[in-house]
Amino acid sequence: MYDDYNEIITVAQLAELLQIGMNSAYKLIHSGEIESFRVHNVHRIQRSAVTDYIIRKSTSNRKLRENKS
Repeated sequence: MYDDYNEIITVAQLAELLQIGMNSAYKLIHSGEIESFRVHNVHRIQRSAVTDYIIRKSTSNRKLRENKS
């Protein structure tokens, strides 16, 4: 599924890719957790920024689980 997207995706595609709502997708962008840029006042996201976010989250979640053990 990930390969079905272009290198630059929209907020709607981000929400679909992460299986979250649009509000959550905008929160990730506005907080800076996922880097984005604007083209004519519309957010665009590099697909690699989504990959980076997923890796960071999975790594931090793993560390939390390890610290609880």
